[in-house]
Order: sequence, then C-alpha cells, then structure tokens
Amino acid sequence: MPALRCLVRSVSFLVLSTLIGCSGSKSGSLATVSGVVTHNGNPVEGAKVIFHSTVEVEGKTQAAYGALTDSSGKYVIATSGKEPGIPPGLYKVTITKLLGKGGTPEELDPGQMDAMISDVGTAGKGGPVNLLPREYATLATSKLSATLDVGKNDDKNFDLKGKAQ
Repeated sequence: MPALRCLVRSVSFLVLSTLIGCSGSKSGSLATVSGVVTHNGNPVEGAKVIFHSTVEVEGKTQAAYGALTDSSGKYVIATSGKEPGIPPGLYKVTITKLLGKGGTPEELDPGQMDAMISDVGTAGKGGPVNLLPREYATLATSKLSATLDVGKNDDKNFDLKGKAQ
C-alpha cells in the first residue's frame, strides 16, 4: 500500500505541475518597449509612434502597435488589446505628429495614417500638417527600425533630424 500511495502522489504531482505550467498566459514570450522621441534634440509631445511588424504570415503583414508620446517625449507600448505585450521581433517604425482635419492620430489605423500623410501640404485645403520631418511618416520612407527581445526593451529612443514640413 505505501508504494501505491507514493505512486499516486507522484503522478498527481506531475499532472498538477503540467497543468500549472500550461495554464499560464503567453506573457512570458511577449515584449514591451519604451523610449523617447526627440526632434533635433528636443522632446516631442503628442507624436504617434507606430511599430509595424515585418513578419508576414500567408502573405499578410502582421499587426502594428502604437502609442502617443507624453510631454517628455516618452512612449510605452506594453499591451496589445488584452495581451500584456507584443510579439518580439524586427519592427519598422513610423513617427508622425499630425495637426488638422481627419481625426487625431490615436483614432487612425496605419492605412489611414499613410493616406493622410500623402495629403500633407494641403493644410489650406483642410488636409493635415505633419509637424515632424516627412521621411519618418510612412513605411515607404522611414528608415527607423527596432528589434524587440522577449521582456522589457527600454531606451528604444528616436532622435528625428531635419526640418518639419
């Protein structure tokens, strides 16, 4: 009997350990990212920072994740919906600070942002004005990128150079 009791306890322990290990969220395999956006060395408040995944699955580009900068130029991307982070990997980064009609940056998806950016310069006609250099505004022109590892990715800073439009 003592041998059977020991066997039952051992099997119970293994089953319980397996269940606990499988029941956790995948947050341990996700990344968070933070940093500061500056323009010619000065912090930029209200800039939209978007991390665009470079991974394609079945020919479709994966999600983009964004945040607005605070008064010190700091941004933090720590969640995606209900998930406590974003997938690690290589991201292309776009940064804009739009002023004008058509919605605020936090209300727009990346496609809408690209469409608005293509209209920049038509502020007198009701189009938006990008208060940052145009080269950082779209996937086609931005040379900004970041590789995110699992866990915290602090100090992913971007100092934008050049004249605003």
